[in-house]
Amino acid sequence: MKKIIFYCLCSIFLFSTFSFSQKKFLGFSSLSDTIESTKNGTFFIPLLYYTPDTRWAAGAAGVYYFKIPPKDSTEYKTRTSNIQLLADYTQNRQADLWATWNVFTRNENYLLKGDLRFRNFPDKFYGLGNNTTKSQMESYSYNLIQIKSMFLKKIKPNFFLGFDYEFENEYGFKYSPGGTLETGSITGYNGGIGSAVGIISVYDSRDFIINAQKGMLLEMSTYLFNNVLGSSFNFFNVNTTFQKYWQLKRNHILAFQYKNKLSFGDVPFIDMATLGNDDILRGYPKNRFRDKHFAGTQVEYRFPLFWRFGMVTFAGVGDVFGKASDLKWHLLKYSVGTGLRFVINPSERLNIRLDYAYGREGGYFYFVVAESF
Repeated sequence: MKKIIFYCLCSIFLFSTFSFSQKKFLGFSSLSDTIESTKNGTFFIPLLYYTPDTRWAAGAAGVYYFKIPPKDSTEYKTRTSNIQLLADYTQNRQADLWATWNVFTRNENYLLKGDLRFRNFPDKFYGLGNNTTKSQMESYSYNLIQIKSMFLKKIKPNFFLGFDYEFENEYGFKYSPGGTLETGSITGYNGGIGSAVGIISVYDSRDFIINAQKGMLLEMSTYLFNNVLGSSFNFFNVNTTFQKYWQLKRNHILAFQYKNKLSFGDVPFIDMATLGNDDILRGYPKNRFRDKHFAGTQVEYRFPLFWRFGMVTFAGVGDVFGKASDLKWHLLKYSVGTGLRFVINPSERLNIRLDYAYGREGGYFYFVVAESF
C-alpha cells in the first residue's frame, strides 16, 4: 500500500507540473472547469497506472480535441470531438496500441466513432459461469487486431441512429499446459475471425464526453457475426448502456450506470460478456467471471476536496450468467469503494484516479486516467 501511494503521489506531481508547464503550448485558455471556452488543441501525457490485471503499466497517450463551429446562430452548438492515441506496456508483458475517435460533424448532423487496435495480451482464464473459483485460473496469451467503424446520423438533437462494422482477428494462442483451453473444449480456444455488422442507436445529452456533470447517455446496439461476412463464428449480441448524471450542487455529481450484454449462438469465449475491470464492478480482476450474458449497475458520488483534489464513493452489483436461472442472490457480485481524484486538465475535466474497491473476493487498487464512466 505504501508503495502504491508513493508512486501515485509522484505521478500526480509529474502530471501537475506537466499540465502547468505545457498550458500555453497546448492552447488551454484558463483553468475553468467548464467546457465553454475549450479551443482546438493537443494534449499529451505520459501514462503510469496500476490495475490488478496489468500490475504497473507505463506508456503515453495523446488527445487531439476540437470543435467544428456553426455556420450561423441557427445551427446547433457542436460538442467537443476527440481523437485519442495510446500505447502502453505492462508489468505482465502486455502490449497495447490503440487509436479511437469520437467526432461530431457541423451542427452535429453526424457522429463518427471508431477504433483501431493491436494487442499482444497475456491474460487469465477462470472457466465459464458465475461460480468459478480462483483455483481454476490458467494463463493464456494471444494477439488481437481490431477495427470498428461507426457511422451515425442525427435524427433530432442528441439522438443518433446508424450502423457499425466490426472486424477482429484473434490469433497466436498459447496456453498453460494441461488447462481447459488446451483441451479444445471451449469455443474459440484457438482464435479466429470475427466479422459483424451492427445497428446502433444513441441518445447523448451529456455536457462533456470525458467527464460529464449533467445529462444522460442511452446507447443500444445489436451485432450479427456470420460466416457470410467472413466470420469464423455465428452469433449475435444485444447491448445496452445507460448513464445519467445529476449535479446536486456545483461540482457535486451523482452518477448512475447500467450495462448489459446478451449473446446468443456459437459465442467464442473471447467475445463473451465478462465481469471485472477498472470501470463497472471494480473489485474484481478483469475477466474474472465470463459467460454469454452480463447485467450490472453502479452508482457513484463525486465531490471536490481542495485545489484540484476530489473524492468519490461508489457501489455496484451485477453478474454474468448463461441462462436466467443461473442468477442467484448468494452469487451476485457486489462492489463498494472510494477513491481520490486529481484534475490534470481542468478545462477538459481530465482526472487521474486512485480507487480502492472491495468485492466478494477481497479488495483491489486501481490507479488510472479518466473516470470509470
